[in-house]
Amino acid sequence: MISEPDMNLPFTLQFDGLAHSDAVEDLARSRVEHLERHFADLTACRVAISRESRHGQAGGFFSARVAMTLPGRELIVSHAHEHDAYIALRDAFDAVSRRLEDSEQVRRGRVKTHATLSGRRSDDAAGE
Repeated sequence: MISEPDMNLPFTLQFDGLAHSDAVEDLARSRVEHLERHFADLTACRVAISRESRHGQAGGFFSARVAMTLPGRELIVSHAHEHDAYIALRDAFDAVSRRLEDSEQVRRGRVKTHATLSGRRSDDAAGE
């Protein structure tokens, strides 16, 4: 397990079932730094990369799990890819970034609301 004390955001990276990779660590660290610059309310980030095996089959797949801690909640995203840990990690960070952006939009009140149709009851049958 690797922990980076110099970052403002506590960051932990864990490799399970595969050897440590400097390239994967650099990718994860750069993505965390990017999110830290754009989302000031992040309080911690945990990343786990694992090699999962398939029962009765040769090989396996890579799984990436990103957990971002915010005040009062935690966003957790997992992605898997059959051949490439980088793709699994990239997809997990892309998904957590979208979820952070969505929650930021909701927090700022910039989400569209749909107007309700007036004069229509929910029990009205269509065509009657």
